[in-house]
Amino acid sequence: KLLKSPGIQLFSFHRADAYTSHFHFMSKLTIPEGAIDFVQNIPSGNITLLSPTAQIVVRDDFHPALIDLLLSAVKEVGTPSDLLTKPGEFPSPTFVDFPLSSDAERFYTSGPPFLQRYLPFWLANFLIRMKIMLLPLLALLFPLFKVLPPFYRWKVRSRIFRWYDQLMEIDYQILHGNASERQSEYLTQLDKIEQKVSKIKVPRGYTRELYDMRIHIEMLREKLIGADEILCCTIPNGTIKDDQNPSNN
Repeated sequence: KLLKSPGIQLFSFHRADAYTSHFHFMSKLTIPEGAIDFVQNIPSGNITLLSPTAQIVVRDDFHPALIDLLLSAVKEVGTPSDLLTKPGEFPSPTFVDFPLSSDAERFYTSGPPFLQRYLPFWLANFLIRMKIMLLPLLALLFPLFKVLPPFYRWKVRSRIFRWYDQLMEIDYQILHGNASERQSEYLTQLDKIEQKVSKIKVPRGYTRELYDMRIHIEMLREKLIGADEILCCTIPNGTIKDDQNPSNN
């Protein structure tokens, strides 16, 4: 309305370049001839204007994690494009006379951090801050990764191997003790061990140890029964009936 009013003329800065070289917060804008009113040819020639730049300024103690969040919000809101403003022109690192933080420079160069694009803000920020601790953490976890497989293997096998103490005790009594007098007790004990072993759940890769245990239980059971049969066939003078080999007594 003012441009169309008689006696009013828009001032054109012929030394706009000199102003922008001295004042970095100012930018040079040009209104082309006829851009306001194409029919009446307003303005009648190109007009050079100076525009101060809108800047977002924060204090030095502003948390770095919020810089990405703030710039993302401003960029999402954006500014409407018009005769003097191009789309996506704000926010921008140009025409800024305040020092730009490293986080803001990275945002303008590559956009928001990769994690913030796909994760919640709190989780992405936590992981970004933790990257400093990543290498020391990996150095601590590497020995742990080497220890875990043997520990897991020992843990699984210990469910089975802990019954071998009782089997070895029974085997010792068969060889060096009077197993015939306590045969029923040992057989009952073997039955209980076998029942408990049959309830053990192990990964498929460790079933061999489980079946070995059951085979050993059966071997001791046959050994107990066999020892009793040999003793039953023995006469007081030490000879063996049925042509049994004395070495097997």
